[in-house]
Amino acid sequence: GRPTPRTTCDLRCDCAPRDLDPMALRGDYQGGSQGGADRFGFGAAGGGEGLNAGIDKYMKWSWAFFVGAIVTCVAGITTFIYYLQNFTFAPATCFFEFFLLVFGFSLILLDLPMPGLQTHPHVLGFRTKVYKFALFMTRFLGRGIWYLFMATLVFGAMCDTGINFILGSVLTLYLLVLGLVAVGKGMVLTMKLNKVRDILMSSGKTAENFVARGQAGLSSEQFKHMVGQMTNDQNMFGDDDVSYIINALSFAPYHADGLVKLEELQYWLQPGPPLMV
Repeated sequence: GRPTPRTTCDLRCDCAPRDLDPMALRGDYQGGSQGGADRFGFGAAGGGEGLNAGIDKYMKWSWAFFVGAIVTCVAGITTFIYYLQNFTFAPATCFFEFFLLVFGFSLILLDLPMPGLQTHPHVLGFRTKVYKFALFMTRFLGRGIWYLFMATLVFGAMCDTGINFILGSVLTLYLLVLGLVAVGKGMVLTMKLNKVRDILMSSGKTAENFVARGQAGLSSEQFKHMVGQMTNDQNMFGDDDVSYIINALSFAPYHADGLVKLEELQYWLQPGPPLMV
């Protein structure tokens, strides 16, 4: 008799990597649908919903960075008011305080943790410019180093000048701890992600082995499953970590679908320095 016609679903499954569960990479579960999440026990906590740039997702890190931005603004406003009340001709000091204020308000726009404000057109425009001209600010390592720099500015503005040593010390300490923790987090994620890339490259597999024909890319659940299958460690990355990694792999500042595109995987799996997270 005639052979049974093959469906689109069958073709997608045939394109999936042979040593991975083909259902993990099926288009049916793309985008983090509940079916795929339940199948692999990932739940619905994986990233991918809403617009976010870099590490500015509605998670605990956003609030920590937002407080750091407020701290920088407080230092800038305090010193600005002090010099208005005790005015002397000091152009260098005025420029110093001006840039401290600019940095503070810029960080507030960059670190807004409230989804409703994140999607404001002016905020989106500003974040897009940051992603284009200061990409390091969308990474843990870059943001951590920047806040360490802000800690030195706040200390110099409030402690060295004697304006308010106690308040200046408290604000500086927060920025210092925040910067060190962010740098540490970025280094850990960067090294772990580079380890995964080395394993994938040494296995001889390419990005096409993990993205079925007709799929735009891998969802956060699919990416996490791929990492677990290739490293034999299902807990290498948490759900939040996967979201940060997808943001680092992304070519665009915003991706509402939360997918790692095929071309992004191809670029990541090329020889070169580690991807900074």
